[in-house]
Formats: sequence, structure tokens, C-alpha cells
Amino acid sequence: MKSSLKSFFKILPPALLLCLLSCGKNGGSESPEGGQDKEETVEIEIKGTLVRTSTADPCLLYKDGFFYMTMTGSSNLAMVVDREIPKLSTAFHPIDPSIYIYQSSADPSVEALYGEGAKINGTWSPEIHYLSEEDCPGNSGWYLLFAIRKENLVNGSVNSEFIRMVVLKSLTGSSRGPWVNPVDGTVGKTQPLLTADGKVYTDWGCGQSLLKIPSGKHKGIYITWVAEEGRGQGYGKFYQKLMIAKMKSPWQMDGEPAILTTPTQDWEKAGASSTLPMVVEGGTAVYGDKGEIFMAYCGSGYWSDYGLGQLTLLRGSDGDYADPTIPSSWVKYENNPVFSSKNSSDLRGAGHAFFLKDAAGRRFMCYHAYTYTNGTKSSSRNAYMESYEIDSEAVCESAPYGVLRFGLRGDGQSASTASAYTFSYLKR
Repeated sequence: MKSSLKSFFKILPPALLLCLLSCGKNGGSESPEGGQDKEETVEIEIKGTLVRTSTADPCLLYKDGFFYMTMTGSSNLAMVVDREIPKLSTAFHPIDPSIYIYQSSADPSVEALYGEGAKINGTWSPEIHYLSEEDCPGNSGWYLLFAIRKENLVNGSVNSEFIRMVVLKSLTGSSRGPWVNPVDGTVGKTQPLLTADGKVYTDWGCGQSLLKIPSGKHKGIYITWVAEEGRGQGYGKFYQKLMIAKMKSPWQMDGEPAILTTPTQDWEKAGASSTLPMVVEGGTAVYGDKGEIFMAYCGSGYWSDYGLGQLTLLRGSDGDYADPTIPSSWVKYENNPVFSSKNSSDLRGAGHAFFLKDAAGRRFMCYHAYTYTNGTKSSSRNAYMESYEIDSEAVCESAPYGVLRFGLRGDGQSASTASAYTFSYLKR
């Protein structure tokens, strides 16, 4: 362990090394800027929804006075941290190795997972989570969930056939890391997701997220992800499916994976072809103030009418949650999508959402989208953020506890600049 740490620190950029050596001194309530002064809540109004340019697959978490954003970076992963959302931008945190928290070229598990000489040319859908001792007894701490894609070119184009899910854990009480294998403690070495019997889960999978059932006979942590069926079998036979499994640890299942949902609504099938799948992916939990549990998922291809659909976890008359690993425990909203940029004047492909609350308990969603100008979609995505609410008055058979409502509703208005919101943070 000590030798692996020495090797790791030798290759670190000076800025990141300084960060790693100075953080993690405050346990779970970390303070990247240091200090133990009295905190006060500060409110800021933001006009426009843009958070960070050239950013895909953003995950935005708020904890202990800081906002944490992870993002995809080709064969690397990056994270930026600040008390204020506007300071998560590239102006304050430029894209360079100082913000990397994972580099595939230094990951010894790549060859173990894919074979000798294998390389990674894609990291997918990173999410950062803090799990308490109550959540995971004996395994509390910061975790990074993501997927890695083996470099595999077919006719000069990238083939996404080989994508596998992995996990890292912070060695310290700080989200800054160093990030290590949660089983053997090796720095930078990812831990592949394991089945219930301890074997490496080798099926195609990405887009992991965590679902917490807070009480009842199904209490525990669950992992959700997207899998696929029928690759290479042509239109109508190639599709994605949302999966779920209960976890015994943040890297190992505690039962057989179950299918949560498949593309059943017309909007989910938009963009599919003989080589492109019908899409449901990115299932992310959304929690209501009265115990409601929703799942916002992406449907349709990101190249097409990408948007968010809503699933709702049912509860019994006694208030207990239904078994989340049984598909009939979830109800799909009949009027999906609940969020889409299809008719926006300046965005396309808005999706891949992550949900959070600020210091005042306000609800926000962070997502990515392409800018759309004069009929042309940009080649890279940006990260955006806006408020949302749970409309408890819009109850119906397919939305028994209400409907998720967002600022971007496809009304043809400027989605990236017209909106404004207020967020709160703790200031020392």
C-alpha cells in the first residue's frame, strides 16, 4: 500500500498534490478551503442556466457547504469543488490534469478486466456519492461510480461493445481522495462491480446510480444502471433496459439483477435504427418531502428527442415501500417525457440529470445539453442547472404521488439564458 501511494504521488501535478496533502482533515464534514469559522447561509440569484462549458455527464452534489461536480473526460475523470455554483465554471477551474480524479492510463485493473495491452478510450457517466455508516455499515465514505470503455475501433469508428462498470473509494474522509480500490486499497485501481457470489460482473453496463430505500422491509442501498439487448440484430431488436439490484456493499450486489423497465413508449424509441438502440438509460432517484421516491430516466437517443421520463415507486397502505427490484412496483408516467429540449430554441439533447438540494433545501437538477444555433447542433455539451418541483396536485393513475416539473418545458423559449434561479450555500 505504501509503495503504491509513493508511485501515485510522484506522477501527480503539483496543484493536485498540494490539494491532496491539505484535504481530508475534517472527516466526513470536509472543508476544501480549511477553517472552522462560524457559517452563515448566503443566497445568490443566477440568471441563465449554464454552469460549465464543454462538460458531459455532470453529477452535481451538495454536502457540508460545498458543491461537487464530476464529469466525463475521455479516458479521464475530473471533479471541481466550490462553495458557489458559478465558481464551478471553467473560468475558475480550467480543464487540466489538476482536476483529474481518475486517469485510466494509471489504472492497473484495465488489463485485468480487458486483457493484456488493453487501453481505455472512454469513461462514462461518473457519479460521486457519500454513504453514511447507516447507509452502509462498515463501508461509509465517498464513492465514485462510473464505467470504462475498452478501445475498440471498427472500420475507423469507436465501437461501444465493451463497457464495464467500476467503483473507486476515497482513501480519506475527503472527496478529494486519493481514490483507491475499496477492496485492496491500491491508489487509482478501479474495482469492477461484483455479482452476489463475488464474481466480476462482465455484462455490458454503464450509468450507475444509487437508490436509497430509507425504511421498511426493503430498506437498503440499490444500484441502477443501463444494460442492452440485441446489439447487431437490427432495428426493433436492439434496445436498452434499466436494471436494478440490491447491494451488500457499494461494489457488490446482494441478489440477482432485475429489469426495471424497457422502451415501451413511442418517445423512448425515437432515433433508433438498425445500428442505434431504442433508449432508456440514466435512472436517477428523486426523493419527495413526504417519502415519495421517483426515478427520472433518459429516453430516446441523445442524437434525437432525448428527454426525461418519470417512474414512481409504489407504497402500500401501511406506507411501506414496494420491492424496488420488481418491475410492477414502479409506475411509468403516461405523459412522458416530463422534461425535453425538443422544442427549445437554443438547446438539444438535454438530459442525463442529477438531483440535489442546496443549503436552504431548494430543489435543483443538473443536466447536460448541446447548444443549438441557426439549426445547427454543437459538437460538445455544456452543463446546465435549474430548479424543479414535485407537483403533488397532478396525481393520476400513472403518477400516484405527483409529477416532476421543470423550467425547460419545450415551449420554444431560450432555455439557456431566459431562466433565473436562487441558490443558497454556507459561507464561513
